[in-house]
Amino acid sequence: MPRSLPGSTRGEIYVALGFALLLNPFVVGAFDVGDPDSYTYEPKEITFYDNGTVDRPAGVRDVDPAVACFEALPQRTCMLERAIRANGGVRYDGLSSTFLRHDYQYVYVYGEGFFAPVADDLGNDTVEYTIRPVSQSAALDSIAEPSSDASRGVRTALETGEYRTSDPLDGANELVTHDGDYYVVSMVSSRTTTGGRRTSVVALQWALGLVGAWLVLRGQRLRVMADA
Repeated sequence: MPRSLPGSTRGEIYVALGFALLLNPFVVGAFDVGDPDSYTYEPKEITFYDNGTVDRPAGVRDVDPAVACFEALPQRTCMLERAIRANGGVRYDGLSSTFLRHDYQYVYVYGEGFFAPVADDLGNDTVEYTIRPVSQSAALDSIAEPSSDASRGVRTALETGEYRTSDPLDGANELVTHDGDYYVVSMVSSRTTTGGRRTSVVALQWALGLVGAWLVLRGQRLRVMADA
């Protein structure tokens, strides 16, 4: 630090630099410096056909959580929805509307297409639950997010063919549209550890923090001496 600077100015510089070093853990966390975990994602094209079938590459486990029955392995929910479809619906007596709540918008029946869950109040505390056909275009327009609105990681995977990160990717396994086609960005490999960041990175964080604390104290002292 040049000695020609006034004491108060040098003190302010010391304090500013000190706080910057004290805050280094936030910088390290934001940029994942030294994080040993690794996740690799790639875009997989999903093709929908007018006959109600879908073609997805091997290894794509989930297409979109907004649609039941898109999973590679049928879930209990999917099996129930298919049974309801096959039987033309089901009636409930005396059940509250909360019983019928679900976290998906559509049900996909392979070979038939998309369906929307519908609950009709028939009166006398009776509710009929069915799934009704929805056009494929309407369903896809509703659930597929444009790539321009997707997360940075998803956009990078779509544009470059791959995205690597040290944290699970936000927006993975969700349907997106890109250049007129449908894609799902799926994880193709991962490496995780039970520990945290590398010991050398943690040690450096502590060292920089201690230096930062010393600079703050030194800067405050210079400012007090300059004002005395």
